[in-house]
Amino acid sequence: MQAKDDLAGDAPPRICVLSLREMEAHVARAGGYEFEDVIARDLDDARILTPRHAGWSPQRLGLHRWLSRRTPLARRLSPGLQVPALDRDVELLFLSAAQLSDLSALAAVKDWRRRSRVAICWLQELWAADIPRNGRLLEVLNAFDHVICPFHHSTGPLRQRLDVPVSYLPWGIDALGFCPWPEPPARVIDAYNIGGISRTTHAAMVAHAEATGRFYLHDTTRGRRTVDSHVAHRRNYGATLKRTKYFFAHQAKVLRADERGAQEEFGLRYLEGTAAGAILLGDRVDNPAFREHLGWPDAVIRIPYDCPDIGAVIEELERQPERIAAARRANVANALRRHDHLHRWDRVLELAGLEPSPKMQARRAALEARAAQVEAGDEAAGSGQNHKAATA
Repeated sequence: MQAKDDLAGDAPPRICVLSLREMEAHVARAGGYEFEDVIARDLDDARILTPRHAGWSPQRLGLHRWLSRRTPLARRLSPGLQVPALDRDVELLFLSAAQLSDLSALAAVKDWRRRSRVAICWLQELWAADIPRNGRLLEVLNAFDHVICPFHHSTGPLRQRLDVPVSYLPWGIDALGFCPWPEPPARVIDAYNIGGISRTTHAAMVAHAEATGRFYLHDTTRGRRTVDSHVAHRRNYGATLKRTKYFFAHQAKVLRADERGAQEEFGLRYLEGTAAGAILLGDRVDNPAFREHLGWPDAVIRIPYDCPDIGAVIEELERQPERIAAARRANVANALRRHDHLHRWDRVLELAGLEPSPKMQARRAALEARAAQVEAGDEAAGSGQNHKAATA
């Protein structure tokens, strides 16, 4: 979807979504941009406002971000952005911020607070240990009417730090886009592993794949990864997951205890795999939010992060086709009924005091129809036998 940043049309939108898609293209931001696209395309009368860099050097941009965390004076300085004018009042200004430093873009949007009856910020990632370190930047959040945090254990400390209400709300997913039904493709990828991969589990999976002919897909690059198009990336990623049998999912920042401390959270990967009908292997994260939102049987089949016998685990699961088929259908149906972007936008509008849009009724009906189709579906279409006879 192309970003829409014209707010001066004949029928002014009631929602303004402030998006940094023209400034930041890191792969980790693609899910947030997907949410913005679904809001504007499928859920509401919304336009996407997209600031762009105004030619500042990386060093100058970095200095501005550094100052933003340390002094309120930085909020009065131009962040070096060009942004279309917000020249009409809107009912809601919505910012989905991947990082606290994204808040510095607000300085480039003239009169954003005066023009918006309600303003809500969704912080995509904030660890409790980071709250004391970002005092000055956190003060920007007090200009909003409400702040949303998808990390359960960060919500309380953030609520204590801010003067405005803070609510917990987990990530959402384009559940229709990731859904493999009505025509599930063959699951030709036996196991898929991305992100913080355990060396032990990885080595065991490589050996098992070589011994059995199973297809093990995994990351082969490191470092900062950017995307040319978040739309193309999400489409390709979703198509890959729809063809995946087993998908590894562990707690967020599993390898970065220095960042998360003892905090245990689940990230978007859980919902991506669930929505696509993959069987998740990994952590059943020990916090109340996980049990509330991913608590159904076999939502995640628990394995240790370091799992030297992963081959035996997978072969045992392959000998339980009825269990796996039921888990796959339950994962997809739950994503459609509980974790679509519609369900998150419902809550955002509730916090803003706004009624659901007519578009949302159509989306809700489509989600329920697809969920019913999944529950009545034939899993054989996605079985995809593509390997040698596995050893017992």
